Amino acid sequence: MLIFTLFFVLPAAFGLWLSFTNASTMSRRQDFVGFANFELLLVDNGPAFFGALGNQVAYAVITTVGKTALGVLLAFFLNRAFLGRNVLRAIVYMPIMFSTIVVGIVFGFILANDGLLNTFLANIGLGFATQDWLGNFDLALISVAGIDIWMGVGWTVVLVLAALQGVPTELLESAEVDGANPWQRAISISLPIVAPTVGLAALLTLISGLKAFEIIYATTGGGPGYATEVMTTFLAKALGTTNLGYASAISFVQFAIITLIAFVIHLISRRIEARTS
Repeated sequence: MLIFTLFFVLPAAFGLWLSFTNASTMSRRQDFVGFANFELLLVDNGPAFFGALGNQVAYAVITTVGKTALGVLLAFFLNRAFLGRNVLRAIVYMPIMFSTIVVGIVFGFILANDGLLNTFLANIGLGFATQDWLGNFDLALISVAGIDIWMGVGWTVVLVLAALQGVPTELLESAEVDGANPWQRAISISLPIVAPTVGLAALLTLISGLKAFEIIYATTGGGPGYATEVMTTFLAKALGTTNLGYASAISFVQFAIITLIAFVIHLISRRIEARTS
């Protein structure tokens, strides 16, 4: 509790105080200005902020659905016994250990208009499928989300795999004796048992998506235009204006939104679990 208070609670409280002041990196003065910073954010800069908020939510939903669905499928596949399973598990988990900035820079070259992906597509006769993956207003956010899914799906796989180890073998063997095929055993027995873990993985992924910054900053920087501008890049640009009070207000609003969304999802998941138990 002491460590948590010292490194999380106190900085958060100090940040909240700054949001009500005119604090700046250019001055030591911190005069109380009330809700002026929040008015600047939600009224004067409202359209830009809510556009960034919409992009952040869309990004979080895409990555959550992708990591959860793909992670569950991979976990069930990797839970089966076959030659090379442990090597494949390591390969699936490996991207999460890479530096996000490095991954972003590398994929910036791969997905460029004249990058490796378009060159490969053109060489195999699929030139019609080439795109400016990170420069297209309609594709940029989805492309960055795809990179994030590739990096983070291993986290979901590890969680679900651990939960699958706890599925009673007696239930699976009984179902097999009764004539259930592997698909039926997975859907009717294993999946309901690991459902709470899947829900937890989805919630953590959603929260991560609502705070995503590094991969977006390293690949598009919020562009093209405002196509991939999210709350975190919006906050980073606000910090560049030297106005700490305004940046703190953005950070607090982001924290409140993430907390509210996480609480609602947790409440819904608890009610679903209560009905199915």
